[in-house]
Amino acid sequence: MKTLIRFADYAGMAASALCLLHCLAMPLLIAAFPLLGLGDEHHALHDALLLGVTVPVLLALVPGYLKHRDPIALLLGIAGLGAFLAAVFIVGPQWGEMAETLAAVASSVLLLAAHWRNHRYCRDCRTA
Repeated sequence: MKTLIRFADYAGMAASALCLLHCLAMPLLIAAFPLLGLGDEHHALHDALLLGVTVPVLLALVPGYLKHRDPIALLLGIAGLGAFLAAVFIVGPQWGEMAETLAAVASSVLLLAAHWRNHRYCRDCRTA
């Protein structure tokens, strides 16, 4: 179980970092989309990031909480996942791309903090 939690934390940190990078770079790259022949792939990327962010939360933070009983990691993860889902499904469609980007960046920071904290607790458990 520790290996699954550790792997899911790494996957969650990677997915959250990719989401953060995507959100920060997208305003710069969006102008190049027509030149690169891109358009609908942006939605496919959102779907992949959504899956890549959600699955590690379920595979790392929930079992991590059950093992360590650290409510802060779990609450950060729930808040981060909720903010990410809200950014993609509510904020973006209602208030536009810039608002979605800001909400997604905030959610990525929360998710990175949650996975980092959960990973630290797992590491401390291995060395104790």
